[in-house]
Amino acid sequence: MGSITAYQVASGKRYRVLYRRPDHIQTQKRGFRTKRDAELFLANIEVNKSRGAYVDPSKARVLVGEWLDLWMDSRSDWRATSRERARGIVVRHIRPQLGNYPLGALNHQAVQAWASGLSRTQGPASVRKIVNVLSGSLQMAVKDGRLASNPAHGLNLPKVHKASKRYLTHEQVRDLSAAVDAIGRGMYLGQSNGYGLLVKVLAYCGLRWGEASGLRVQDIDFVRGRLEVQHTVVEIDGLQIEGQPKDYEARSIPVPASILADLRVLVSGRQGGDPVFAAARGGWLRGRVFRRGWLDAAAEQVGIAGLAPHELRHTAASLAISAGANVKAVQRMLGHASAAVTLDVYSDLFDSDLDAVSSALDQLIIQKSIASLNTEVIGDPRQPPETEF
Repeated sequence: MGSITAYQVASGKRYRVLYRRPDHIQTQKRGFRTKRDAELFLANIEVNKSRGAYVDPSKARVLVGEWLDLWMDSRSDWRATSRERARGIVVRHIRPQLGNYPLGALNHQAVQAWASGLSRTQGPASVRKIVNVLSGSLQMAVKDGRLASNPAHGLNLPKVHKASKRYLTHEQVRDLSAAVDAIGRGMYLGQSNGYGLLVKVLAYCGLRWGEASGLRVQDIDFVRGRLEVQHTVVEIDGLQIEGQPKDYEARSIPVPASILADLRVLVSGRQGGDPVFAAARGGWLRGRVFRRGWLDAAAEQVGIAGLAPHELRHTAASLAISAGANVKAVQRMLGHASAAVTLDVYSDLFDSDLDAVSSALDQLIIQKSIASLNTEVIGDPRQPPETEF
């Protein structure tokens, strides 16, 4: 147990609490105006020590903004895109309102008020992403002994409603590819750079943009008919950064034979480390350059204005499922962590599977009914015929 002692200051009597932290180092807290306040503080300290919930007050004085920087610097597991996304959220949405709070002063009510305010300018999905960044940093503060609990847990957040996805048909993919190939002149002609073929690769193989941009000649296995997704190229603050996909995203994707044949012609004479879909002036192709130079105009020409490259990834899932692929095959093609993720993202595409189950059951019901009726009319063939004497 600790002890309480009185001392004098110019304005009167004050009380000091002496106690030992869980590591047995003695510390103190001064400035209590009444002995009762000092006793309550000491009792709370002892209870928290017994529950394993003790928080060192000195460690909780760090400001939220400073702690966020420490937390982000500690996340060595993040990819460059994840780090940049989190940093943008901190700068725009967390630090302006909460950055000057000491960690120990950040309570559930303050965090709830901040989260509710986000809804005035952000959609439900964005609100949850922003809150998740703050919650992740505060959870590390709990593990570090700076907070007893995470004040961002259990917030009332807006519900996220899934937006409907746009899926292209085979004919739309064909028309879009042809339109992209026809745009530009000279070295900027889409066909000369294989950009129409890029549309087909995105729409039939389901690559993310960074994976398609980072695809190298050596990543095409012409013997097995596969694309080996081993590299990514992403743009951050105007700089293109080369990297590798997460473990579960590195994968081997089957390529339709017609597309494989076109790829063979496109990369003929190139070195293994060269990009398959290079920028017109050389180097890695940037997503925003491809959209502004070719995709946006081509999409408008064929009646699908505003099309984003990621919608071609959705299209790949749709076309694969319509061709008979099961959820596990689609998961492997898209590089999802599990089939559950695929079902969650593309649950609408599997509605037809339920119709197929219903049709199959109905067919069995009809077959059994007919078989039963034939047995009643003709008789059971397993029973010998009756003989009259």
